[in-house]
Amino acid sequence: MKQSWTVSGTYANWTMTVDISPTGDRGDFAVPDWPGEKLGPVVGHFFEAVNFYEVSRDAQEVYGLG
Repeated sequence: MKQSWTVSGTYANWTMTVDISPTGDRGDFAVPDWPGEKLGPVVGHFFEAVNFYEVSRDAQEVYGLG
């Protein structure tokens, strides 16, 4: 299973890809798609991180920080 999420920010385009695949010699093992509620917290954290970095960049420019 492979899924990507993209956020178009002010300073960058952000993409997170989650790739869930079998390990080692289990290449023939079918990995089922994870339900959205299992990946929801990971996706939420990604969006929060993007917002944090974008807002931090705004603060650096406005207030001369960093």
